[in-house]
Amino acid sequence: MAKRYNKAKYKLKPQTKKWLKLLLIVLSPILLYVCYYAYKEFKAGLIKYKAFGIYIPDHYEVHGIDVSRYQQIINWKSVKDMNIEGVSIDFAFLKATQGTQTIDLQYFQNRIRARKADVPVGAYHFFVASKDPVQQADIFSKVVQIKRGDLPPVVDIEKEYHQSSVKIRKNLKTWLRLIERRYKVKPIIYTNVDFYKNHLEGYFESYPVWIAHYTKLREPNINKAWTFWQLSEEATVNGIKGKVDFNVFNGSKEEFEELKIK
Repeated sequence: MAKRYNKAKYKLKPQTKKWLKLLLIVLSPILLYVCYYAYKEFKAGLIKYKAFGIYIPDHYEVHGIDVSRYQQIINWKSVKDMNIEGVSIDFAFLKATQGTQTIDLQYFQNRIRARKADVPVGAYHFFVASKDPVQQADIFSKVVQIKRGDLPPVVDIEKEYHQSSVKIRKNLKTWLRLIERRYKVKPIIYTNVDFYKNHLEGYFESYPVWIAHYTKLREPNINKAWTFWQLSEEATVNGIKGKVDFNVFNGSKEEFEELKIK
């Protein structure tokens, strides 16, 4: 008579069960976030516009946007695929940090998703003139990792915070020096026409500038060749809910490629 063997039932050890429950508790919020993000990204992909909704000068070859957490979750594939009469999104500047402590948490997903959609990206820091520039450079350096094909880092300086022009320039110079040392490339200075003329003109001639100027009748009126022009904050772009800043690059597509990190 053949022998019958009882199959041993495998039981998890109490300690193993405890760790599995703990792992499930830890992972549940992450899984929920991933599902939520995927759903919101899908929904953003359904956002379509018939046009960019703004006046765009026709003699620029390269166009782009800049975004922060205020644009919420973006469907970058939809952004990349939008093309209206030959105008498409060729780059995106992403807010990364502000002051000495604030990190734009949407930056990380924007960076990953935009790169995946083949949209060249750059990161910017919102500069608080009253805060320690060394600490501001430090937080940016810890958050932002630049890779080949990215655009140079940007400092957004547009508010005085009750500081004198001398103090503003001194602190900005420190930030620029530290960031240039860290990334081996000259950062870009973003500001508006009035702030540039009142505080920066004649002091940062070796740095590229990105000027915000929303008068469609003429280009930024500054005594320096500008690299980027933010011409509107009212653009509509596929994959983005609401309005977004729109920019042009002052040069050819070949010159734009030269600007990228090598």
